[in-house]
Amino acid sequence: MGGSVRKQKGFLPVGLLIALAATLSAKPIEQAANWSSGTAYVLPMGRWEMGLFQPLRYGFSGGQEISIHPLLFIKIPNLTYKRVWKTCERGVIASRHQILYPTPLLNTIAREGIGGIVSPEFTFPGMVSLHNEVLYTKQLKGSVRVTGKAGFTVGVAFGELDKRTTIDLPLVFQRLAVFYNNWLVRLGGDITGHLSGRWNYLVDSDVFLIPGAEENFGFEHKGLLLWNKSDRFQLAIGYKLVYGRYPYGTQWHLLPPKIPGLPVWIPLFDLQWAW
Repeated sequence: MGGSVRKQKGFLPVGLLIALAATLSAKPIEQAANWSSGTAYVLPMGRWEMGLFQPLRYGFSGGQEISIHPLLFIKIPNLTYKRVWKTCERGVIASRHQILYPTPLLNTIAREGIGGIVSPEFTFPGMVSLHNEVLYTKQLKGSVRVTGKAGFTVGVAFGELDKRTTIDLPLVFQRLAVFYNNWLVRLGGDITGHLSGRWNYLVDSDVFLIPGAEENFGFEHKGLLLWNKSDRFQLAIGYKLVYGRYPYGTQWHLLPPKIPGLPVWIPLFDLQWAW
């Protein structure tokens, strides 16, 4: 599906680089919590967590955590590293860094027929993206935790990347835009807390800013109810709302979409395990 994201000379937001450098210079202090992927907390040492649609995460010493998406790894090699650098009054500061290589998957879907999204006349070059962000989580009254995130992503294509190869789909377009624009800024926030009994909630929002591009803005919001059976299993149900500027115009999307023929809408769900 074609697009018109304009290619710009990449440069890094100086303020974010300074903030990241200051964070990396701090002495690491461990601060861990279960089921904490969207916060500045890391997993306790030796704990594994995984979901149907969530990455495999592992916590190790020094307030550090690594994660990968195992089901996607063959077609999208990926690795994420998170580290707690500082604790303050009722708060934690961490940084998270992700490297992604989407080329194998993109060339798989550049074909005709089932599974084909991009015209087979195109071949994607090797492409790598690196995302860096700073997270701050503050513990409010009771069980409520609020997290703020600010980061930037840089993308490099090792060859010619035709602008007609953009994939104009929600969740996908904004994330791949970095390869056509060289960089983007991502800001976000999460709120988590306890409702009643075994039920918790999570509400988050993320903004994608793509300076210099025509389709320069994206917004995502998610709401989840979390049923926590134990510290080894939880169920998540909810929805995701996406707004984006695409080559064909602006559009809102509710995910998952309603399946034709079914009398009711089926919400987003995930099963998550830990050991």
